Amino acid sequence: MQSPNREIAKTKELVDALCSKDFPDLTSGELEKKLSRKISYWEKSTRNYLENANPFERHRSKLVSAEWDFKAHGGCEESIMSDLEGYKSLKPSADVIFWEEKTLDVEKKLEEETEKEKESIIEDLNAIRRNEQEAWRQEYEKQLLEWQLKEIQNRREQLLKEVKEWLEPLQQMKKVFDELGIEPGLLWDSSVGKLCTQDISFLKQWAEYLKNNESVRNLCELMGRLSKEQQSRRTEIINSTVQYSVIKPDIHSNEEIVGIKLGRDLENVIPQELALLSDPDIALLFDLKYVENRLMCFSKQGDETEIIEEDIQKTVSIVDDKMGPIIICVDTSRSMSGAPENIAKALTLSLSSRAVSQKRNCYLINFSTSIETLDLTPPKGIQDLIDFLKMSFHGGTNVAPALYEGVRMMSEADYKKADLLVISDFVLYGLSSDIVSRCKKQKQEGNRFFSLSVGSFGTQRVDEGVFDQNWTYNPLSGDISEINNVVEWVTRK
Repeated sequence: MQSPNREIAKTKELVDALCSKDFPDLTSGELEKKLSRKISYWEKSTRNYLENANPFERHRSKLVSAEWDFKAHGGCEESIMSDLEGYKSLKPSADVIFWEEKTLDVEKKLEEETEKEKESIIEDLNAIRRNEQEAWRQEYEKQLLEWQLKEIQNRREQLLKEVKEWLEPLQQMKKVFDELGIEPGLLWDSSVGKLCTQDISFLKQWAEYLKNNESVRNLCELMGRLSKEQQSRRTEIINSTVQYSVIKPDIHSNEEIVGIKLGRDLENVIPQELALLSDPDIALLFDLKYVENRLMCFSKQGDETEIIEEDIQKTVSIVDDKMGPIIICVDTSRSMSGAPENIAKALTLSLSSRAVSQKRNCYLINFSTSIETLDLTPPKGIQDLIDFLKMSFHGGTNVAPALYEGVRMMSEADYKKADLLVISDFVLYGLSSDIVSRCKKQKQEGNRFFSLSVGSFGTQRVDEGVFDQNWTYNPLSGDISEINNVVEWVTRK
């Protein structure tokens, strides 16, 4: 038999079936958690709705009142007729003539019969009202159940529609993310479900760009290796207390025999000495040995365990495997227009999305002669990243404001020991001594500075010991200078 609880419970199976059939690629623990939360919320809200929006509440109240009245006063013509009106209002098509005729017949008998026979007739009236109320309640429960099942069905269809509308863009995004090499964890960013068609189209353009440009894909992969976890080892001297147990003899314990000794311990005298007492002629010898303390007796002892604590120092090797923050400065000046800017933004998209998926702090700086920034930490998400990548200055080039901002962020608690990467064509003049000294100071604090020059100019104009590593990428040839050294450098511990 159908029941509201069974229908509500069946919803999860239908949602799972929808996901398996239409969205087989969207399988992850995060998806299951979000779906489970959606279904739990739906179940709770549906139960509350069924309880509070009952359209038959007025009929239920009348029915309950009539049932209590019957328990208190029994049945009579007036109460039965009142009940029939309530029953009729719930079910206008109900045939109540039968109950009315039965009641009138019993009432006529009640006027004609003696007192003794009246008791039996009153029981008939009680039976009539009881049966009528049972029919009334059955009708009420029937109509309530039909309404509940219908509402559950309507709300479930709405839920399935919402889940489908939610998963369809996610499925599109999954394909785009796969083509872009973006970690799937970013797919479950809460802002993904709010992306408009234009935003998804924007990401599809990037996916198409990388799909048709193998050298840029390789560059993204190479830079991704730079952003991966770098383990560092250090040694520390730690103080600790160790406990160990030592077993020592306990002369006061008589747990086991360990030898023979001379004495007069009568409890432990050996049997051979006791045999002297069996002969009166030599019993005097036993007495003499006793007096001289020369009886052979068993020597007994036990063991005791002593717990000893000792403070020691030891040197341990600690692996620091926490993935550090990353700061990316992307040049969108006029000289970067076209392929260089596309390459820079493709790298930014790839590196920042990986950082977010790895739960690393990521700070983006878009620069020309001025800057725009984005701290890509929750609740910031993919929507904010897309908006950031859409921005372009197309003015002159000045990397100094970006470096000043990057150095400023390195003083923040969340960005200590951050890696900073500048992606630019470096068509600019040299750096001031002030920014150079600030960068070098941050390097002493454990920060690292990298540069990727997109084009053929290189970083000769600005490299004054600022960058730990410089790379040059030529969009025309698709080559990275000193490619073997780069691979070796980014993968070493």
